[in-house]
Amino acid sequence: MPKKSARTVSSHAAVGITVSAITDAALAIIRAVGVDGLTMRGVAERLGVRAPTLYHHVHNKADLLDLVARNAFDEFAADETAYENLATIDEWLDLTRTGSLEIRAFYADHPGLAGLIQATATPARDRGDGSRAALIRAQIESLERLGVPDPQARQLFEVTARWTLAAVVADTTIDTDLFDDGLSLFLAGLKARLVELTT
Repeated sequence: MPKKSARTVSSHAAVGITVSAITDAALAIIRAVGVDGLTMRGVAERLGVRAPTLYHHVHNKADLLDLVARNAFDEFAADETAYENLATIDEWLDLTRTGSLEIRAFYADHPGLAGLIQATATPARDRGDGSRAALIRAQIESLERLGVPDPQARQLFEVTARWTLAAVVADTTIDTDLFDDGLSLFLAGLKARLVELTT
């Protein structure tokens, strides 16, 4: 009878490989060399395992990029909680301003990630799993609690998210003032729409 290999289908659990660990390793590589430099081998080396171990979670680079896109926002868990506790439109706008600036800095530290997120932006992504979907759900649900009907809450979230992503992707400078001014103008228009929808 042939001897069983020590590396079984569940061996990835024994070495501590989790979705979170893979995402963290991938983000560290993206921070260092950008999305284009992300490879399965590089993630495996960073985790201290062989590349085949990753195949229990991701089958190829496309799956790896999808996993990163779904789970890249773990560090924004505090924002998710803050959206759950909002009481006014002004609080929503303040948190959205702060979050947009934090997201801009996050993308600046991870070259190519904004483009990846923009490429995978779909209207139903809040219905998926991972930290990205959870943050999106918190933002949309907070608008609904403030009195914005569901279709408009989703649309306003989409407009806000896509404006921020587009501004980040288009921004080839480090001129924070320019981004901040554009954000202020955008949020002023958004506030007018929110007031209109909730009064």
